[in-house]
Amino acid sequence: MAERITFDRSLYLAEAVEAAAAAYADYAHIELTPTAEVVVAEISGVDERDPRAVANAFANHVLHETIARQRRSALHEGP
Repeated sequence: MAERITFDRSLYLAEAVEAAAAAYADYAHIELTPTAEVVVAEISGVDERDPRAVANAFANHVLHETIARQRRSALHEGP
């Protein structure tokens, strides 16, 4: 069964969702559907792992990527 996670663009960067999907390509098939307001991730094809655990780890990775990218952006903008 596929896990579906919706990432609101007001909180998460689309680039962060894409980077996390690439990082998890060895663990699951992740299909992204971007819209103007959200990016929907459909997670399927999880082999020998708990699908919910993979989905939770993926969501944590998206959060990490968003924070890291926003920090890098802020550093480059300067005061």
